[in-house]
Amino acid sequence: MTNDEAQVMLDVDILNQLHGASIEERIAVIELLLQSLKDELIQNRESHAEPANRPHRPAFGFMKGTGVIHGDIISPAVPESDWEVLQ
Repeated sequence: MTNDEAQVMLDVDILNQLHGASIEERIAVIELLLQSLKDELIQNRESHAEPANRPHRPAFGFMKGTGVIHGDIISPAVPESDWEVLQ
């Protein structure tokens, strides 16, 4: 039996038991289920949280110091005959 099948059976069981329950009892069960889901959500967020010791990366200048100059361009990339300004 998979987790999903077990969950469906549990849900059907709960619904059958609640069928004859009073409104106050139904509300109490719903509140318990909500609290359980909130707790699970909090645990999931905490387990996926980023480590606190991770350094902050600035939005601008984050590549500073990572570039390497391999040489200079000593001639134009296109021949002078292609320059519009000289025509």
